[in-house]
Amino acid sequence: MKTTRRQFLAASAALPFALRSFAQAAPVAPRWVLLGTDKGKGIYRAPWNPTTGELGKIDLAIESDRPDYFARHGNLLYAANAGSGANAAVSCFAISPATADLKLLSHVSSHGDGPCYVAVDRTGRNVFVANYNGGTATAYKASPEGALAEAYSLDCHTNPVCGPVGPTKPRQDAPHLHCTTIAPDNRFVLVCDLGSDAIDIFPFTAGSMHPLDAPIRIATRPGSGPRHVAFHPNAKWLYCIHELDCTIDLYDWTPTNGKPTLKLRQDSVISTLPKGVDLKGNTACEVVVSDDGRFLYACTRGTNDITVYRIDAATGLLTEQQRLSCGGKTPRIIAFDPSRKWLLSCNQGGAGSVTVFAHDPATGHVAETPKTFPADTPMFVQWV
Repeated sequence: MKTTRRQFLAASAALPFALRSFAQAAPVAPRWVLLGTDKGKGIYRAPWNPTTGELGKIDLAIESDRPDYFARHGNLLYAANAGSGANAAVSCFAISPATADLKLLSHVSSHGDGPCYVAVDRTGRNVFVANYNGGTATAYKASPEGALAEAYSLDCHTNPVCGPVGPTKPRQDAPHLHCTTIAPDNRFVLVCDLGSDAIDIFPFTAGSMHPLDAPIRIATRPGSGPRHVAFHPNAKWLYCIHELDCTIDLYDWTPTNGKPTLKLRQDSVISTLPKGVDLKGNTACEVVVSDDGRFLYACTRGTNDITVYRIDAATGLLTEQQRLSCGGKTPRIIAFDPSRKWLLSCNQGGAGSVTVFAHDPATGHVAETPKTFPADTPMFVQWV
């Protein structure tokens, strides 16, 4: 079709605006990683190369007591400080994306020893923390400036909704809360109680003065020790990894009229351990579902391995596809960089290391040989 001079000039005039819009929409590749630690001096940072999957020099970004888990909302970073007594806390930092500098904005009690998980809802107005040793879950109101105010706290030692502890001693001597995972619709918080073999489902209302309602308790297998949960992108399937018996379960999730149901799928339970390996000395740790819902990734401490599973598109059931070494000892967290080309494992045991594996999102395959970077008891990784 012939183009007139008027059409050419109109298109030429619009071109700069189109290019500007494209440039604004293009995602900016992260330049840094932040590392949480157990025995280090605080939160560490390292330059990140998204092309090669390499970390630069790791140095201290800010002092903080045992920052073992992070949650990010915009340029705010929330950290669980896994201490006890006055050192059991939640901190909020302002992030400088250009330099990964951190500035402390607030530091408040977690209302329970050993906070091990922190989550922020998608509005940024609510923050939730699980306290492992304290057996409590705490909700906070969060301001845009990073201030935190307590809004609710559940103590599983005294609350009647919490049941008896599990049979595995000494790990199940008391309630031990291990995650505060927010459901895809931003209306529920799921809390795994490793000590009592249960998943508590809290309805919540973002922006409310008291955001959490009384929880619904879902019992898991005695002695299983539920640790973390991960939703499938279809928002209908939920995977729970159990620390004590090294298993992954598939649940059907139905949030109907504010009254969700969580039903264990029959014959869905699989072990994270290789065939013939004894349970003693092994604990399952982290579970991650790919963005396209085709693969699930898990890590297990003791065997120190990462397992890749195919997810059946029709049923959600898992089939083992690949098993490989984590490249270190005691993998605490596995996580994908924003491009999904790299899988990182934070290995807190031994000398401590961060291992970086090449990853093919199309096939789910993880390269067997990682790049290895020494780090002091790394517990969590966050890209900036």
